[in-house]
Amino acid sequence: MAEAKLDHLERTAAEPRDKSLHTVTLAEITQVNDQVRLFRLELSAPLRFLPGQWLDVYVPGVPKAGGYTITSPPSKARLSDASSSPGYLELAVQKSSDPPAAWLWQDPESITFAELQVRVGGSFVWPPPGVNVRALRKVVFVAGGVGVNPLMSMVSSLAEKRDAGASFEVQFLYSLKDDLASQRGRSASRLQFVERLASIFASGKVKGRLQLFLTGGGGEGKGEEEGVLSCGSEGGDVSFRARRMTVDDVSAAVGGASERRFAVVYVCGVPTMTDEFVRKLTDSQHGLGMEPHRVLCEKWW
Repeated sequence: MAEAKLDHLERTAAEPRDKSLHTVTLAEITQVNDQVRLFRLELSAPLRFLPGQWLDVYVPGVPKAGGYTITSPPSKARLSDASSSPGYLELAVQKSSDPPAAWLWQDPESITFAELQVRVGGSFVWPPPGVNVRALRKVVFVAGGVGVNPLMSMVSSLAEKRDAGASFEVQFLYSLKDDLASQRGRSASRLQFVERLASIFASGKVKGRLQLFLTGGGGEGKGEEEGVLSCGSEGGDVSFRARRMTVDDVSAAVGGASERRFAVVYVCGVPTMTDEFVRKLTDSQHGLGMEPHRVLCEKWW
């Protein structure tokens, strides 16, 4: 008999979470591709959270909460000086038969402006607990698929605070499924957050490099080892590799022993990828031997 799959609340029972629920309005739905939608949740009052945290999301008619990471930076959830709006939260939700996600994947016209209940939780956050951010020389973000979601909030927040004394370099490694659904070939707009990430790095607001790995497309294993993806006027051209991201790619991004002492690594993806990368980074005998508190991870199912 198959083991029952844990739901979001069961899986995160030991994680910190706020006591109170907040009412939000589902104001906007954007279809990224066949598998991912973005949701803008308008707030009735400013909300505080740390980059990387998620929401318990209660949708109408579904008793159990879904768990979805906030992809916008905390600044967007506060009252704007230029507007009377109290702000918003952005979520990226993958298509799924899980009841809360299935509700969110209904016809947009039937659910837009619905009221939802949300609660903030999670400990996979920026800034890294127990690490002196001012002493950091390198931050490495490693994302697999929708594991990009918490890291998108983190790097967006860093981009806003570029003038706040941060001197570290950011390496962002992102592996995701290629999209060749269009007859015109792959489009950056259908690759979740690629254009947004490209514009952040192209603007110079974050010092470092974006590395893309596209899997499952026509190029993987068929000779197209590298290519260039056009990310619009703000993002420019971004190179990609048509293969899976490897432990060696992550090791190269982290750098030598002298760099690791002043680095922190965030890894978010499927459990097999996350476990493999974290083991390589922290193993003192067969890996890089990084201090465990400098390697933070979160797994998605």
